[in-house]
Amino acid sequence: MIENLTDADLLSLSQTGDEKAFEAIMYRYNVQLYKYIYTRIRSEHDAKDLLQEVFISCWKNRHTINNITAYLKRSVHYAIIDWQIENKKVLARQTILLEKDEPTTYPVEDQLISLEIREEVETEISKMNETMRKIFVSSRWESKSIPEIALEYGLSEQTVKNNLSLALKRIRLRLAAFFLMLVYILAAWNIQFPNGVPLHFLPDACLHVGNIEFTIP
Repeated sequence: MIENLTDADLLSLSQTGDEKAFEAIMYRYNVQLYKYIYTRIRSEHDAKDLLQEVFISCWKNRHTINNITAYLKRSVHYAIIDWQIENKKVLARQTILLEKDEPTTYPVEDQLISLEIREEVETEISKMNETMRKIFVSSRWESKSIPEIALEYGLSEQTVKNNLSLALKRIRLRLAAFFLMLVYILAAWNIQFPNGVPLHFLPDACLHVGNIEFTIP
């Protein structure tokens, strides 16, 4: 039966346009991904909407996907970031509109900030050596355990832990620098926010990229 096929087989069939195979993928990952999204945004309605958008994107891009698990988890991570940024900015935007007469809009800024976050993470990952990069991707995007990664690449568990720790530190530092630069840019543009509300979204926007928790100093 089709539901007994491997992810790779289901993906291959989906790439030929087999909708039943793609439905099997959705059924296989639906609960797991929904729970992951919900635990981070605490909104049933929005969690369902985000997951639906991820599956729609997956279907549209199925021909370019090599690993369905990695693609879905990465897409979910970025969808959560987008939601966090938009949700924080909506609250700030409502406050601003109450205090100003002229219309104010920020959708382009929301998209640019989200895109910049993604690019910063991707850029730092691309600069890692091959071993560190593989370990990071396996851990954060493919949700593999330390023992699984060590066995797959023939490394000691301590080596895996050390590389993962260094990778996370590099990304934290890069994002800290990015957010500091963003604050300076906003100041240069002379954007005034009541009670500093919008700046609160900066650290939260990156609380979860994969399973990473970032603390912006």
